Amino acid sequence: MIQFACPACQKQYTVGDEHAGKQANCQACGQAMLIPDAVPVAPLADDGPDFGSIAQQASQEASAAQAAAAANAKATSSETLTGSTENLGYEISQRPDFSMVKVDLPPGGKILAEPSVMMSMSPNINMVAGFRGGLGRTLGKMLGGESMITNTFTAESSGGEVLFASGAAGDVMYQRLNNQTMYLQRGAYMLCTEGIELTGKWQGAKGFFSGEGLVLLKASGTGDLFFNSYGAIMEIDVQDQFIVDTGYIVAFEESLQYNISVLPGLRAGGKIKSFFFGGEGLVARFSGSGKVWVQTRQVTSFLSWVHPFRPVKDKG
Repeated sequence: MIQFACPACQKQYTVGDEHAGKQANCQACGQAMLIPDAVPVAPLADDGPDFGSIAQQASQEASAAQAAAAANAKATSSETLTGSTENLGYEISQRPDFSMVKVDLPPGGKILAEPSVMMSMSPNINMVAGFRGGLGRTLGKMLGGESMITNTFTAESSGGEVLFASGAAGDVMYQRLNNQTMYLQRGAYMLCTEGIELTGKWQGAKGFFSGEGLVLLKASGTGDLFFNSYGAIMEIDVQDQFIVDTGYIVAFEESLQYNISVLPGLRAGGKIKSFFFGGEGLVARFSGSGKVWVQTRQVTSFLSWVHPFRPVKDKG
């Protein structure tokens, strides 16, 4: 038998020789302790708790820690997103830095996309470029930061696949709309199915002050929608109020109301500078219940960081 004491609280234990060199936690104070080598001793009057329970507790704690680590790793990993609807099957891979979308179309299936986002396609996919939705919707789409032209990809009798990637280095997100409406910031739209209508939504003065454009892109209807970002995308459920820097907004649901304001605590002079020069401090205050998608990077901040390193022509 091995007789030893907890180095922290001095609680006495007696265990079998076969446990020599093993790790255990003290049941009294939780201190980690190493079981010493076997030394012939007379047993204590109080044999203490059975080591099996100590070892079992240590094993359970180790398993819980491993499970928590695995959950964290899964939550932060760049896992591939897959899914299917009546219109298509999709796979979003290479996330979140250089995401791409593979769309599998059934025979006769269609997908509509912005120009220049198609990477490759099966030889039995037919592509047609043109206007969609009439002059008003087309102009609204253009004012919302997207192209007036829409590329329509149609699978022939045997079906096929199309691969898409956006111009910005970042993430791609899928959203299913069921007679719903959501708004996208300039350049965020990527592709959708026929049930989605795209047009512009005038923001008025708050669009001017936000620095992100006077017109948002409005996506409404029933169908499948894919949008992209610069950086990774985070989906946030808003239940009351939430504040987001205007440069980091990717999309939000119509159920949310918003207004543009200055970050609380900004001095008066700073407010004027923020409004007219697009500096730090302009935020969108969302209220209500719904989802907002934000990106982890913004182009203006990146350009500010790059600016001092740009090549400068020698005036001499």
